[in-house]
Amino acid sequence: MRIFLLLVKKEIKELVTRQLIISIAAMLFIFHIIGKFTGEQARASSARSRIVVADLDRSELSAALSASLEKNGYRVERAQLSGPEEALASPAYAEDALFLVLPAGMQKAVDAGTRPEVAFYARFRKALSGMDAAMSASRMGKIKARVNDVLSDYAIKIRAPAADPAFLKYPAEAAEFVVLGGSVARISVAQVAAFAQSQTYFFPIAVFFIVVIAAQMVMTAVASEKENKTLETLLSSPVDRRLLVISKLSASVCIALMFSGAYMLGMRSFMSGITGAAGLSTASPATAALEKLGMLISPQGYLLIGLSVLFCILCALAIAFILGALSEDVKSIQAMMTPLMMMLMLSYLLPLFVDLPSASLGVRLLLYAIPFTHAFIAPQNIMSGDVAGVWWGIAYQAAVFLVFVTAAGKLFSGESLLTLKLRFGGSKLQRSNNG
Repeated sequence: MRIFLLLVKKEIKELVTRQLIISIAAMLFIFHIIGKFTGEQARASSARSRIVVADLDRSELSAALSASLEKNGYRVERAQLSGPEEALASPAYAEDALFLVLPAGMQKAVDAGTRPEVAFYARFRKALSGMDAAMSASRMGKIKARVNDVLSDYAIKIRAPAADPAFLKYPAEAAEFVVLGGSVARISVAQVAAFAQSQTYFFPIAVFFIVVIAAQMVMTAVASEKENKTLETLLSSPVDRRLLVISKLSASVCIALMFSGAYMLGMRSFMSGITGAAGLSTASPATAALEKLGMLISPQGYLLIGLSVLFCILCALAIAFILGALSEDVKSIQAMMTPLMMMLMLSYLLPLFVDLPSASLGVRLLLYAIPFTHAFIAPQNIMSGDVAGVWWGIAYQAAVFLVFVTAAGKLFSGESLLTLKLRFGGSKLQRSNNG
């Protein structure tokens, strides 16, 4: 046991480098910064949500339209301007993003049964990037709907004074419900889809980079031992080779625990920013609906996701351990990462564009056979209430990990480990004879 602990300590010292600590710190920092800045960007964008209304009609209808926008929570700035060019060029409105131009003769046109042209302007400070474009598009769509509601109400009133405009336009009251995992909640499908996408698109990216960093670290450590003849010294020592393999993998498990723990901390920080950006306060009806549907991940859910990420990293480390032992030297690490990268890319990209439950059997078998897929889709399964699916994925990942650990043990028990090389240039496994 003493020898084993000494070997584990040695391996951990070799793996826990300054680069590793910087990588983990950088990951936590990036998670925190993205979550924080997303919330701040949303609040800043909301602060710029004032609508500058250039009322060229100056009629009762245009006044009612501006009042209706204010009643619905919009900040309306009534500008006495001659046209849109003056509004856009005015320094007083340099910080405003949304402009509404009510044309002259608008009320007369509606009275006559013709359609006036109401102009909507959206101004962006820079290129169409970040959240400004999406949020401006959303606000613009809502403003257009409100304008048309006011104009249609007016048109109906002058043609059918005794009728209720709301009833004529919307004779049936639309109530949206979402059913998920047997739970039913009154919430719009758009809100559910937006919240699900905010979680399911970013998580796989984070896991992807964590796996790549951890795998490169292990492969480099093993390949450098082989290149520097350190591995040869260890294998020629009286220490049991199985003990060497177990100690190296135990050290890798410690690294995997560090990465998965950092991942969970960062994910919670990120999600706090996302929910704040979406305006999902704990008391909002949308939050209550999402909680009823089980989409808000509980602490137990985060632990389950973290466990799946842990076994995902362990599988990657076991594969990387073998690839590193088969590497010719440290310089060949990037080429040796090719099989691992191909599996990662498939399991990361395909679930973003393919609905797994409705995909063909071949696609599903391919993706579920790759152990990394189960960690990438774990947040989606938790939100959809498929906890059993997450547990089955973890069990499969554990089985794959054991298979590669067994393969690594057999590889180290042989005598040809030091001369066995996998070269992709010739696409074959080779043994080189030293001397």
